[in-house]
Amino acid sequence: MFIGRTQELERLNGLYASERSGIMVLYGRSGIGKTALVRRFMQGKTAAYYAARRVTTEEQLLCMKREWKTEEATDFYEALTSFYDAKYDGGKLVLVFDEFRNLVEDSQEFLSAFLRFYAEHHGDGSLLVVFLSSSISWVENEMTAVLGNATRLLNGFIKLKELSFMELAGYHKDSSVRDNIYTRAVMGGVPGYLRLWREKDGFKENVMRLFLSEDAPFYGEAELYLKKELRELSAYNTILAALAEGKYKLNDIYAHTGFSRAKISVYLKNLTELDCTEKIFSFDTEDPRSVQKGLYRIREPFLRFWYRFIYPNMSEIALGNAEQVYDTAIAPYLAAYVRETFCDVCGEYLQVMNRYNQLEGRYGSFGGWYGKAGKIDVVAKTEDGTYLVGFCDCGKEKTELSVLEQYQSILDSAGIKPGEWYCFSMEGFTEECNEAAKTAGIRLVAAKDM
Repeated sequence: MFIGRTQELERLNGLYASERSGIMVLYGRSGIGKTALVRRFMQGKTAAYYAARRVTTEEQLLCMKREWKTEEATDFYEALTSFYDAKYDGGKLVLVFDEFRNLVEDSQEFLSAFLRFYAEHHGDGSLLVVFLSSSISWVENEMTAVLGNATRLLNGFIKLKELSFMELAGYHKDSSVRDNIYTRAVMGGVPGYLRLWREKDGFKENVMRLFLSEDAPFYGEAELYLKKELRELSAYNTILAALAEGKYKLNDIYAHTGFSRAKISVYLKNLTELDCTEKIFSFDTEDPRSVQKGLYRIREPFLRFWYRFIYPNMSEIALGNAEQVYDTAIAPYLAAYVRETFCDVCGEYLQVMNRYNQLEGRYGSFGGWYGKAGKIDVVAKTEDGTYLVGFCDCGKEKTELSVLEQYQSILDSAGIKPGEWYCFSMEGFTEECNEAAKTAGIRLVAAKDM
């Protein structure tokens, strides 16, 4: 199933329609859907795909010649030219090179041949080349040094990110909003992961099958992913474990790890470049004194789940105690754990409403307020200073009036008098809460109605 990626397809098709030849770099973590996107883009076009291996230059050439049926070629230039002559039909030929890092990092032979080949067609508009890479850090930090002057030929970069919650809901159409929120809290928005989540199975069954045995698909997946991008896995594991335990401040991470603050900052920077973590900035308000600063979190839900529940229980999982791990180490803490994802989903919901003018005001940037008295889950502001706020209750019972009163106390601490106030609840609201909200002008939204 192919979901979303409308803007990315539009960019590729725009370059395809250009009168000149072009080169696009499409990158993102493994499983994010790069190959699915180019497959969709290639439909109806004269196109070819080559998956580069991590092999010697000689073996790479043999693989390319065999797949492209250019066995008579003696080098990459001849292979490219022979294939072009055989396939070009007068329109535009699309050439896709997957994991192109494997073509250019260890040897200049392919790059030199490609540049010679591309120079012959740069002005005639007959080529669109798409380079794919699953290494975010390599593309963003090392690729230009490898390509050298060839970097100037690139027409742009497309970085594929996780599916939005709305796109995930389109992926799992038969699931309720609540079920999809829980799914997202575990799997994130990585299509390669979501394909393994079975809608017909319950949440517990999916978690046990995918995580809670040594041969489960995701038992060691987090570490395998990080190994592809980072060295010193032991240090990154230690920092991510600290964040998963709720140690969000630099000083708390320092106390947990014993690493220097400078070292921690470097590691967090590297993790942030991979979209694994993020620094949390509180929304600006008129009184900044009660705001918490210098907070970090694991941004990616899959990693957040893995380091929160799998990492600390690997011994018990390895011993075959899956049922016990789920019932005692996961289930009692799920509602509190899912709250972070629920807040992200509610923020996305309000941003979509803002985009389509379904709110009373037109709001600029969205964020959260992180105060010493609590958190405002969603905050936005119009140009004239009107605030929108949103609170999210992920409890197992219906939201009661006392919860709204707690939220009012947090607003008082932040010094915010909202023009629009939304309250979201995973399980709905009591009648008393509904009546009080009507009087106060608070909009109540149950998860099932989102």
